[in-house]
Amino acid sequence: MVCLTLMEEKIKAVLAVILEIEPEMIGNDCGPDSCQNWDSLQNLRIITALEKEFTLKFTWPEISSMTDFANIKEVIARRLVGK
Repeated sequence: MVCLTLMEEKIKAVLAVILEIEPEMIGNDCGPDSCQNWDSLQNLRIITALEKEFTLKFTWPEISSMTDFANIKEVIARRLVGK
């Protein structure tokens, strides 16, 4: 069973470190258009760090859909449930 709260906390921790912001600043709409420091290079770092954190390898369609915190949570939850 996937603990969604723990999963969200781990995702926020990854985003906070890479984007150099406080985890509390990360809401569902946090993405390149609304979060400071989230550019294409940081996006690559986020994807790589999330793959490492959750022991996953994302597909290109998954990566292209991970446009904000809400979508990142959805992709990871779907993958973890399938494990």
